[in-house]
Parts: sequence; structure tokens; C-alpha cells
Amino acid sequence: MPVPDEQDRLGPQQGRKRQLWPRRWRTRIALGLSAAALLGGSVAWVSRERIAGDVIDGYLAEAGVAATYDISALTPQVQVIENLVIGDPARPDLTVRRIVIEMGVGWAGPEVRRIEVEGARLFAAVRGGTFSLGALDPLVFTGSDEPPALPALNVALRDARALIITDYGRVGVKLDGAGRLDDGFAGTLAATAPGIGTPGCRADTATLYGQLTSRNGAPELAGPLRLTDLVCGTARLARADIGTQISVAPDFAAADADVRLAGERASFANLSGAAVSGTARIGWSPGRLALNHDLTVADVAVPQARFARLTAEGSWSGAADVSSGQWDGTLRAAGLAPAAGFTASLGTGVRGLEGTLLAPLLSKARISFDRALMGASLRADATVRHKGSAASLNMPEASLATRSGTRVLALSRISARFSDAGLAGLGGNLLAGGAGLPSINGRIEQAAGGGWTLRAAMADYAAGANRLAIPRLVLRGLPTGAFAFDGLVTASGDLPGGNVSDLTVPLEGTWSQTRGLAAGTRCTAIGFAKLALSGLALEGRSVNLCPDGQAPLLAYRDNLTFAARTGPLDLTGRIGENPAQLSASSVVLRYPQPFAIQNLAARIGSGSSEVRLAAANLTGTLGGAVAGAFAGGSARLAAVPLDLDGVTGSWAFTDGALRLDGGTFVLSDRPAQGTARFVPLVAQGASLILADNRITADATLRHQPSGRAVAAVTIRHDLDTAAGSARLSVPGLLFDKALQPDELTPLAKGVIAFADGTITGEGRVDWRGDSVTSGGTFGSDRFDFAAAFGPVRGLAGKVVFTDLINLTTAPDQTLNIAAINPGVEVLAGTVRFDLKDAVRLSLKDARFPFMGGTLVMRPLVMDFSQPEERRYIFDINGLDAAQFVAQMELTNLSATGVFDGTVPIVFDASGRGRIAGGVLTAREGGGNVAYIGELTYEDLGTMGNYAFEALRSLDYRQMRVGLGGQLDGEIITSFDFDGVRQGAGTSQNFVTRRLAKLPIRFKVNVRSENFFELATMVRSFWNADFIRNPQDVGLFRQENGRLVPGGKPVQPSESDDQP
Repeated sequence: MPVPDEQDRLGPQQGRKRQLWPRRWRTRIALGLSAAALLGGSVAWVSRERIAGDVIDGYLAEAGVAATYDISALTPQVQVIENLVIGDPARPDLTVRRIVIEMGVGWAGPEVRRIEVEGARLFAAVRGGTFSLGALDPLVFTGSDEPPALPALNVALRDARALIITDYGRVGVKLDGAGRLDDGFAGTLAATAPGIGTPGCRADTATLYGQLTSRNGAPELAGPLRLTDLVCGTARLARADIGTQISVAPDFAAADADVRLAGERASFANLSGAAVSGTARIGWSPGRLALNHDLTVADVAVPQARFARLTAEGSWSGAADVSSGQWDGTLRAAGLAPAAGFTASLGTGVRGLEGTLLAPLLSKARISFDRALMGASLRADATVRHKGSAASLNMPEASLATRSGTRVLALSRISARFSDAGLAGLGGNLLAGGAGLPSINGRIEQAAGGGWTLRAAMADYAAGANRLAIPRLVLRGLPTGAFAFDGLVTASGDLPGGNVSDLTVPLEGTWSQTRGLAAGTRCTAIGFAKLALSGLALEGRSVNLCPDGQAPLLAYRDNLTFAARTGPLDLTGRIGENPAQLSASSVVLRYPQPFAIQNLAARIGSGSSEVRLAAANLTGTLGGAVAGAFAGGSARLAAVPLDLDGVTGSWAFTDGALRLDGGTFVLSDRPAQGTARFVPLVAQGASLILADNRITADATLRHQPSGRAVAAVTIRHDLDTAAGSARLSVPGLLFDKALQPDELTPLAKGVIAFADGTITGEGRVDWRGDSVTSGGTFGSDRFDFAAAFGPVRGLAGKVVFTDLINLTTAPDQTLNIAAINPGVEVLAGTVRFDLKDAVRLSLKDARFPFMGGTLVMRPLVMDFSQPEERRYIFDINGLDAAQFVAQMELTNLSATGVFDGTVPIVFDASGRGRIAGGVLTAREGGGNVAYIGELTYEDLGTMGNYAFEALRSLDYRQMRVGLGGQLDGEIITSFDFDGVRQGAGTSQNFVTRRLAKLPIRFKVNVRSENFFELATMVRSFWNADFIRNPQDVGLFRQENGRLVPGGKPVQPSESDDQP
């Protein structure tokens, strides 16, 4: 006999073939095994006399049924037929070992009282929805219009078996029982169907063992149906015990079944359950089928969670062939336990978003999800209608509630239609929130063309100061499976190194299985009320981001990419208490490719505390290490009159700190007015760190043409307090032919030249707001140079600056000078001075030992900021004439006397110097001037020789020396001798003795180009060689138009002691 479940799997065409079941062949199935007995009873009732065979043969022949049998006994009460074979003897459709028919006489005449059938074997088939008993069909399917019913026959079946071959597999049946078929029959039915099922749904074994009874014309079957390894597509049931209680109406026009299910290890797709249990009641009537059920699956597991139990309670009613119908029911799930990995992805997201506002929000959501879902329950009420391949779903309400009963998810008015064309008519509402979860509401609608639209919004979701909201979000699904989205996100909270307030980010883009995510296909305005990054607080602005080229702003398929550009930017804000402004001509942001910013400029502070930073090009990467390079940069601190230009280098942002390394720049002076105090200096390998609103920078400044290190600089600046400092170290600045002072500072031009020596020292610049102070100490152990007043050798000492920026020294700075030669070299002097604002030099005192006396320069103030006449007045005290002669190398002269006087030297605005009325006067007591060399003149005659011998040595009582003339031209020296008389060693005679009694005054004027020529003129008084051209005799040679001493002297020096 066919299994009722198999009927459900047949198509509509098969159902039409089986419509005969209530009226015809289904009734005969119950009587099939007693067919032969009925034949014998009918024959006996018609004519007991001809029971011997003619009637049976005629009856079978009339029905066209071939059969063979043996009559082993024939009495009026009992008739025995054995070895009954119906159908092809080689493959019979029915065989009966023995049939015993007990006859009797009732009110209507003879009747069959009891039929006993032993060893019946029936072969049947169900093909294409049609049931066939083979050769027995003419006897069973008579085409009678009478309603089917169980006959009122008393039948006993012993060892009755049947094999039914179906499209779903073989079914073996065994039946033993006895009693009146329509009321009182009791028997045992056993059936087995190994491998029964369809290609998509099959059981490894199926067995049925139950009690078959009848009462009041209705048959009943009670017993368990057992299935093992039932597999239907992705559904699987390892074992099922189905307790059945089946009742069939007396006319076979209806049937009811009560089912109790107990199963093990059920699964469907990714859903699995340890056990299945429940009850069901099935009602069948012609053309209709009804099912009421209450099923429970225990220990249900899906990849995301587990449920302690899942129940489905409801009812289905529809066509008997299940081609159409409606299910109304409720699904419940309880004891929810999220899988370990369900919220693990949120934890991973938290770690990947540390330092951003999303991290605490995701952390809160993860904790709330775990708390809300653990032990939660699910309920859904639904109605499903189907007809053919079309179906519809209506879900008035569905909800997910926590263990305490708080609802965290609600669905309402969900509807959808399904057909071969796909999903249609999708619609419904969604509401989520509570128990610390985001509050979300939305509605989904589907258009007639197959596309759907989801409109949703999320209220502010906050964790501390961090919040996120989605005021609007629209998702539009396309029939292709792709969807587009459009919406707005607002947020406030933490960012790496800062925070943002009221950030607004429009959402716009598409997603598809083939192309992935594409967000921002058009220009998007991103706004914020406040943005703070690394101490920089920007005020509210809107920044327009546009796709860079054809690609969207954000794309994700196999990898995440980002590409955006902006037009000119102008952002304002504050760093600490200082106003700040950022601007750029363009910004191109990319990930993972490098980003680029053009003409970046930053201004921090105002007034004297303003800091300006700029870069023509700034590039970098955001993936992995946030780092890059910059070029064309500049920096300026208003409090410090120094500028950095041409800044290049690399940068990196790590651990909240900005680092600049490998920097090169040009440092230049920024004077308030006038000439720069020094030429631009270059730096290479400079570094800078901006962390915690503090700037730290280090660099070595060099003179660019020579590459010589000038100073090492270390800068510290606090952006919060606008305070900082710069430390300068000069370990050894060498001046030589490769580098001169005027190549470092224009202030030295025309003041100092031909420098040779090393400068060392330390300096500092400190600032706080508008206040700037500076200072330092610099010096040299030996420094040689040429000044306007003459060459200087061996300058040594230290100079203390109280204002290094403006080159102002402390009062009364003292330096030692080994030698200075303003025309006559002076040695071992000291100079006391102070300098103000790099241009005002006050010479307080310059003092030198000078030829037995002292040379003192009177105080002088010089202003280098403008051309001016400068007067150097030298006071000479106690000049010893003998030392003067020796130092001037007048080796054939001797002189005595002590002189005092003043020599003014004046330099005009063009730098030309002159001696203006210098006077030296011999002290009281006079002295002597004598020529001590050999006479080399040619014979001058008696009177000439006599005169020379008489004047070879002169004593004077007074002597005055006057000096005047240009230092670079003719110098006029006048000698006035008073009280002259012959000195020791001269020739005396009558004339000289007479002359000695007369008052004699000598006046001698000497014109010379320099002091050497002056000394030569003095020597020429006694040596005729010096009157001739000194170049002819090798005394002088000409270099650059000036005379310099020649080699050896013409007249050898005397070796005797000089007086």
C-alpha cells in the first residue's frame, strides 16, 4: 500500500490519476487478499451444486482473469481451495496456499460466514500515480458507482504478504489478523521499505509496525513508523520514530491521523538540532488536506548562535495533492547562546579602530549584544500561502527579546511573494534597540519591477563622549542583486590624536557581487563643528571631497581603496590658546597610494607670537606607517627675526607625534629695517619633532659656498605657552682665505677684512609671547684681521652679548691685541668697548705700550648704519726717540729724547684716512740726533766736508714734530729744532764755536708717501745713497704702486755701542 507522505510528493498530473482512490481501487486494496475467498463464497451462494468448478471458471473467464486452483474439500458448510494462482503462472500476481470458506444460511438464504486465508502472496505496483494489482484489476476495479465500504465478512488472514513496487521504491507488507472486516477486525500490520524516496528525498530504511482494526465500518491503524537516515536536499534526519494513529471514514471519503514524532540529529542547510519531537494531526478528505502540528527541535545550532529549543506550532490546509494551501503558525526559539565568533568580529574591529570614536561604540555594542542575546527568545507569527510554484509570506509580527523580556528586535507587517521569477512584493517594518543596543527603525518596500527600497534611521548611539547616528539611509535593491545607497552619518568623538564634534558624512554609492562596494561617485560635502588633531582645534567648516578621476571616493572589492581631492582649503581654529589657520590650494587623499597636498600653509598665534609654516608640496601614505616627504617649505616665528626657506625633508606621524627628518633649509635674517645682519645659511640633516604641542628641532648651519659649519642650533618651542628657546653652539668657526667675515655678515664689509683665526662660543635666544631675550659669549685665542685703521694681529678674549639677536654686548668688553699697525706698529695692547644693535660701537679705551711710552686712543662712538666721518685721536705719552729709531730700523741713526703729543686720524664717509694736525713735542731737556754710520758721500770739497762733519751730531733743547696728510697719499712731516748745538763727536773750529753762540732753529719739511719713506728721508740727511732713486740701488721695490723695503741695506750697520 502506498505511504501517505509519498502522495504529497507527486505532481498535479499524478494527483489526477489517483483520484480513483476514494471510490474504487483504494477500497479494494483492503479486500485484495480475500478476493479468491469472495469468489468462492459467491459461487457457493448461487449454486452449491455446481461449486465444483464450472461457476468459478465461468466467473473468472467472464472477468478475463486467468487462474488455476485445486478444490480439496467441498461440503455444504466448508469449501477448501488450495494452490490458487492468478495471473501468469511464471510471475503470478496473487498466490494463496489455502482458502477455507465457511458457509451458513441466513434470513436471506445461504451466506458466507467466515473466510480463512493462509499463505497469501500479493504483487502490486504504483506507477505514475496509478495503483495496479495486475491480473486482479478486473475483479477489483469493477467501475461500480456504489460508495466504497468494507464488506461485512468475517475474515481470518494468516501469513498474508504483499510486495508493492512503486516509483519511490519497494514496499514489503505482512498482515495477520481476524474478524469482521467492517467492524471488529484486529490484526498486525508490518511494512518495510528500504531506500524508499525520490531522487531528492530518500530514507535509508522505513518500517511500519502497527495494529490494524476496524470499528463501525472504519478501519484504524495504530503503530510506529520508523525512519533512518532521511535525507531531503539539505535537510537530514538521522532517525525518526513516528507514532501513528490513522482512522479512515467508513466510506473511505476521509481520513484522520494523529502523529507523535521523536527524531534525532536533524539538520537543514547550516541549521542543526540534536533532537526533534512533537505531535501532529492530519485530516484528509477528497481534494483537501489539513495539518495541525506542534514540533520542537532541541539544541538548535546555526553558525552564529545556538538555541536550546525551537518550536513550530501551526496549521496547514489545502489541496490534497499539496499543490496549494495555507500555513498559519508561530515559530518560537528560546535559550539563545551566540556563537563565540558572532561578536568576535566586533572585538577585532575594536582593536583595529583603537583611538577612534568607533572603538568605544563597537565595544559597547559587543558587550550589549552578548548580554542581550545570551538566553534570548525569538517569536514570529506568520502566514504562508502557496499555489503551484507561487507563494506569499505575511508576518504580522516577529520579535527577539532578552532573557528578562526586553524586546530588542521587532519586525511587523512583513510581506513577500515568491515565484519562478524571483522575489516580489517584499515589504515590512523593522525596529531594533534597547538593552544598550543601537536604536534602529526602518521599512522595506519592493516595487513592481522587482527592485526594493529600504529606508532606515539610527538614533544617536553613545559611549561616553563618542556618538554615532544615521539620520537617514536609503538602500535600493536592483533585480540584478546589486543595490545603491544614499544617506547621512553624523558622529562626534575621538580620532587618533584628537577628536571631532558634529561630523557629517553623506553616504552615496553602490554595491554588487561582481564590482563590490563603490561609495562616493560624486562630490560630497563633509562638515564638522570642531576638529581637534594633535593640539590643533579647527572651527566648523564644510570640506568638499570629489572623486579623483573616474574612481569613486571609496571602493572595496578585494582590497580597500580611497581617492579624493579638494579644491582650495581655508580652515581656522586654535592650538592651545593661540589662533591657528590652515590653507592649501589642493589636497589629493589616496589609500593605499600616496596622498598629496599643494601649497600647504599654517599660521599659529598672532602678533609677536605668530608662527608661520608652509610647504609647496607635501606627500605621504596612510597605510601602515603614516609618513611622507615635503619640499618647498618655509617657517617663521614672529618673535625671532629669522626665516627658514627652501625646507625639504621627510615626515612621519607615529604615536601622536609628528617627526621631520633629513631636513634641509636656508636660514636668513629678517631685519626690521636696513641690511640683513648675516647672509643666508644652509642646513642639512635637520630634524624636528612636534609632540604634545611642543616643537623640538636640531640643525647645523653652514656657509653655503664654502660648506663650513657656522653653528649648531637646537630649538625648543611650546605651542601652549608660546614660549621657547634656541641654543647656538659655535665649536670652531674658522676664518681664512676660504671664508671671510664679510661673507657671513654685510656688517663686516669695510670694517674688517683679511681675517685669519677661529671663533668659538655659545649663544641662546629665549622667547615667551611678545618677550624675546638673547645672549651669549664668543671669543678667540688669536684672531688676525685688517681694519680701516690698520692691520690687527693676535686679537684674543671673549665678548659677552646681552642681546645676541641685535648684536648688543654687555658694557666694557675687553680684548687683548698682540699688534696693531695704523702706520706705526704698536704691540700688546688692550681695547675696551661695547656694541649696540650691531651698528653702534663705543670704543671706551684702547691702550698700547708704545716705544717706551703709551699710545692711548680717546673714546670714540662709531655708527655703522650710515656713512659718517670717524676721528681716531691717539694720545702719545712718553715716546722714547731711541726706541722709535730702533723700531723704525733706522740703523745708522741714533736719537734721544722723550716726546708727548696727539695724532688725530680722520676717515671720511668713503673710508679715506688722513692725519689731521698731529703734533709730537719733546719734553723739557731736549735730546740728540746723530748719524753714526760711515760717511759714504763723495768728496764735497773742503767746505762741504767740513759742514757735514760739523752737523753729524746735533743736540736740541726743543723739538716739535708735526704730522699731516693722506694715509694713502702724501704725508707731510715738519721738524722744528730749537736750541740746536753741536753734539758729541763733531768737528769744532772757529766757525762752529761762533755759531754755537748764536740762537739756531732748524725747520725741516719732509714729504713722503708713507712712514717708511719718511724714515728714508731722515736717513738721506746723512747718506747720499738715499737721495738717489732707492729702486735703482735696491732699497725699495714697487708693488701695486707702493714702495716696500728692499733686500739688504747699502750701508752696513755699525757694530759699536750706540750712545
